[in-house]
Amino acid sequence: MSISRVDTVSIPVSDQNQALAFYRDALGFELIRDHQADQHKRWIQLAPKGAETTISLVMPFGGMKAGSVQGLVVQTDDIHLTHNELSSRGVPLSEIVTLIGGRFATFADPDGNGWVLIEANTQMLA
Repeated sequence: MSISRVDTVSIPVSDQNQALAFYRDALGFELIRDHQADQHKRWIQLAPKGAETTISLVMPFGGMKAGSVQGLVVQTDDIHLTHNELSSRGVPLSEIVTLIGGRFATFADPDGNGWVLIEANTQMLA
């Protein structure tokens, strides 16, 4: 037996409808599943187009708090284009910073879950 991949990362949010609108409409993630099991349980699963790993927008459980996830990294081929596109959709992005590994910008969802947008410099990483 071995672990083969990260399947789903749970993102704790305070309002699933607000979070769904942000991840689907502002970030452009694709909705994979939105299932209402009962009045208190709803499973919302999304992913960037073509991605293997997904996220689930969950109401906090097991000691987690809305906004407590930090440092999740998503990749782009053109950070300037993606930065402009996301900014025009209302995503609050930081300025682009260039470091040894590439170019980076950060942003947060409405609850404060923190993300890093990266355009990796594969020449510098080799």
